[in-house]
Parts: sequence; C-alpha cells; structure tokens
Amino acid sequence: MTTRILASAAIAVLLIAGNGMAEEGLKSGPQVGQRNNRGGFFPNLVTGPGAGERRCPV
Repeated sequence: MTTRILASAAIAVLLIAGNGMAEEGLKSGPQVGQRNNRGGFFPNLVTGPGAGERRCPV
C-alpha cells in the first residue's frame, strides 16, 4: 500500500514538473498568415475496381 502511494506521488511530481518544462502550447490548424493548401486529399486506392488509382474515395 505504501509503495503504491509513493509511486503515485512520484508520478504526480514528474507530471507537474514536466508540464512546466513544455516549450510552447500546441496549435491546431493553419496559423494566421500561413499559406493554406487547398489542393485536397486524394489517396491511392488499394482495393476494388479503382486499385492503383489516385482519386477521391467518396
């Protein structure tokens, strides 16, 4: 029981200390002023009648 408490406390200390050392926050999506790639997404199909073709699966 005491070992679990010590291990939990050690993990909590590491997580709190690691959070303070983060370089910068995460940013989602294109940023202001950044060029936006609007070319779309066209994967190569692997199976079916369009196998080997690069086209939209929808």
